[in-house]
Amino acid sequence: MSNMGNSHIKALIKLLDGETGYRAELLRQELARIIKEQPQQLHKVIEEDFHCSVPASLVTAMEEVCWDELADACGRFSSKINPDLEEGLSIETRFVNPAFSRTDIAQDLDAQALVLRPLLANCTGPAEICNTLSRFFFRVQGFHVLPAARDIKDVSFGRFLQKKQGSALCMASLYSVLAARFGVDAGIADMAGRILVCFAPQCGENPIFADPADKGKLFSLAECREYIDARGLEWSWSFAAPLSSRAVLRRFLGNMIFILNKLRDERRLSYLRRYMDILKN
Repeated sequence: MSNMGNSHIKALIKLLDGETGYRAELLRQELARIIKEQPQQLHKVIEEDFHCSVPASLVTAMEEVCWDELADACGRFSSKINPDLEEGLSIETRFVNPAFSRTDIAQDLDAQALVLRPLLANCTGPAEICNTLSRFFFRVQGFHVLPAARDIKDVSFGRFLQKKQGSALCMASLYSVLAARFGVDAGIADMAGRILVCFAPQCGENPIFADPADKGKLFSLAECREYIDARGLEWSWSFAAPLSSRAVLRRFLGNMIFILNKLRDERRLSYLRRYMDILKN
């Protein structure tokens, strides 16, 4: 079918409202085509004609079209030898908000990197780089880490960039992807359930760690080991090892599953479990 004009898209949206069964599935398939081929046109119609009240049937259809596509995106992401973390962040963001794209996230990060560049120019080591990043995020940009995520929006990286508040995992991811833009190796470590940012050591030195939930407070390797001892746990070097981008995406999805389990939201849970199976296999 050729590209639809605004009036035809508007008519399709109205037809979706209240339709069930076979006709609803046909309309949903046409909506999926428009989302793929004419996303800007669809967005324009929604903004101009439905901005006051977007039909619930349209929201549901758009979500499920996007969520079906995300299963393929998870498959492509998982099949790569070393998938890019930003790609994973765009997948989890689009589950919460289908209107987001990887380009939206990249543009926001590029804008932050432009401001950061002169601030990092004279930094000489990981500790100085980490402290500069922390000052930039928490003092200049005003980011805030929530003590607990109560809504899956709190673990959406794209929304975190917009609202400047979210989970510690969102904050750790911001450290990692922005540092990577400057050739700095900053991974995400799981210190027995506590998310830390791990800055790779220079030759002959130990790594250093930043706590995103404590405004980037620095920890040495020795202090991390003391923390593990205080928890009554046996030290393992896996605590200090950066998570793979697949593991980070699984952590995001796992956090969403935990929240939605409390809400008993089986519609969304069924998709998230499907993605987890893809990533695990």
